[in-house]
Amino acid sequence: MDPSHPFRLGGRFLKGRTLSHYVTRAAAAGVAVGTAAMILVLSAFNGLEELVLDTFKDVHPEVSLVSAEGARFDLTEEMILHLDGDTALRWIPIQEQKALLRGAQREMLVTVVGMPRPLWSSQPWLDSISSQGNPESTLAQFAALGYGVALQMGILKLSGREGMELLWPGKTLGFDLTSSFRRHVISPEIIFYVHPQIDQSHIVVDLAALQSWSQDDRIDAIQIWGGNSEQVLRSMGASASSLIALTPEDQEAALFRVMRSEGLITTAILAFIVLLASLGLYSATVLLGLEKINQRAILRAMGMSDQKVRRAFWWSAVWVSAVGAIIGWLIGAGLVAGQSIFGWVQLGSGYVVEAYPVSFHLGQSLSVCAFVLTVGALLGWGATARLKSPLTGLRGS
Repeated sequence: MDPSHPFRLGGRFLKGRTLSHYVTRAAAAGVAVGTAAMILVLSAFNGLEELVLDTFKDVHPEVSLVSAEGARFDLTEEMILHLDGDTALRWIPIQEQKALLRGAQREMLVTVVGMPRPLWSSQPWLDSISSQGNPESTLAQFAALGYGVALQMGILKLSGREGMELLWPGKTLGFDLTSSFRRHVISPEIIFYVHPQIDQSHIVVDLAALQSWSQDDRIDAIQIWGGNSEQVLRSMGASASSLIALTPEDQEAALFRVMRSEGLITTAILAFIVLLASLGLYSATVLLGLEKINQRAILRAMGMSDQKVRRAFWWSAVWVSAVGAIIGWLIGAGLVAGQSIFGWVQLGSGYVVEAYPVSFHLGQSLSVCAFVLTVGALLGWGATARLKSPLTGLRGS
């Protein structure tokens, strides 16, 4: 490359021990700190979001197929064929019903979830690790209680003699309110604990039993594991036109929307801090141009245009911004890696994880560096836009 090229000259202007060079290095340090802080905080938000999503992996299936009209729908033979045709998918049809759970001395409102009894073992709520009881019985009236439901009903351990009653309004209400409610006796066989959102309000019964009790053979959703929403809808063929595929993020949309809004606000604040840190770059570039008045005049005398001289000083600002961004990227990535490996910042006891979760995203960090470079380029342009290099700057002229 031509040594007189503005790119090369901009780098050479940064070498020296004058006041402007120390100010320039301080500006680069400010850019580096701002870049590292932005990467570190964004990685912390990434880690928190992934942790929250991970806590819901047992609460919600990977994909839930629900009716586009928001109502129950029929599980047709065509749907079954499509779902069974994709061997990678594991699916469970469910029906839900709000009901009053009544015991000998206590009662509470619960959500009754009906799913085929042979498939209970493949549902994360009822896997062998997170449940207790005797799952061998195949009687339809047997049920599984969430841990919170069991506690509220006064059950600490199943003895096999617990009898409870489910009640919900029938289709018609008469003067005799007792006869207007559907009443069904269940016997708990399992207590499961997976997440407070489920444990505190859900019980599980056999799907066929719930459909016979509710006199409705339709289902509320199809829970699917082993594929993403696009793959599932593609597997469903023409049946997909009447269905919507929901992911755990869709089902917890409000929570993730709040988290991402907080992340965007924090990102905006950090971007403003980076902008303030980069203002030192503007001052450093202006000061560098003032100190280099003789060099600018020499370049003009050698035939370099005024625009090319300005471009050389603009490149010096870009150099500073790039060096600061690279150093900041290395510092930020190093801090994130250290937190991931060593867990320097501890959360204490009582939390899901011991150390604060962080997750480094390469694309996101490169976007931060690109933002820092853009800010530096704009500030450099503002600092050099009116920079003029007259020949009168030569000594003795």
